[in-house]
Amino acid sequence: MITINPYLNFAGNTEEAFNFYKSVFGGEFAVVMRYRDTFEAENTADADKDKLMHIALPIGNGNMLMGTDVLGQMAEDLVQSNSFYICMNGETPEQTEKLFNALAAGGKIVYPFDKAPWGGYFGQLVDQFGIQWMADSMSTINPYLNFAGNTEEAFNFYRSVFGGDFFMLIRFKDSPEADHTNNEDLDKLMHISLPIGGNVLMATDAIGKMGEGLERGNNCHLTINGGGVEETRALFNALAAGGGTVVYPFEIAPWDGSYFGMLTDQFGVQWMADAASKQE
Repeated sequence: MITINPYLNFAGNTEEAFNFYKSVFGGEFAVVMRYRDTFEAENTADADKDKLMHIALPIGNGNMLMGTDVLGQMAEDLVQSNSFYICMNGETPEQTEKLFNALAAGGKIVYPFDKAPWGGYFGQLVDQFGIQWMADSMSTINPYLNFAGNTEEAFNFYRSVFGGDFFMLIRFKDSPEADHTNNEDLDKLMHISLPIGGNVLMATDAIGKMGEGLERGNNCHLTINGGGVEETRALFNALAAGGGTVVYPFEIAPWDGSYFGMLTDQFGVQWMADAASKQE
């Protein structure tokens, strides 16, 4: 089964951030890998050896929140994205509100968790580490992307890669925001959802000032796994098509013999692909 999970970059405070997330969601880390214990140890400055090359926290049913400390020039060049959200939910509105408030500690609430005009409950916040979260009616953690007017084009592309059908597509003209939306934006997408494996990829068109100020950033990636090496390679190549940029080719990784690749697709969204070797 295809899986899709968020991968976060931090400029040296990954461990602090993930201890915070563990305090919110519970559970135990599946992986904690420091630079001193990896193939990069000899190439890592002494001051950075205790930083995290990789950490993974299982959340909910089959999801994994992952992160890394980027070092050196990459840390200096790190730009927080305002086009990427993690959407989460508890089992009940009460549990979701509790998670929302816990994540907001030391951060900023953008939209208080309350009943939404379209039904259900909704809230939005930026946590103390600059990561954007939404609380909605999903029972897993899922990525939520903002585009500057080309969401429909992007999601038709993602559907061509992953297959499946949209189970929700709402245009601004059919939403509670219709009366407050400029005519040229009425056909743009307020919300779209594409199921991928056990996850849901979601997005919106950021319009007006939000669209003008959209910053793709480089601190958030989506990780994919097709269930096997060749299946994952096919997804990787499909995502790179149409003008995307392969940052790291999909091939055997030096750290554990699994396969890994990284790319930026034609819409500026960053992806990682990871699959265990068949020889393992």
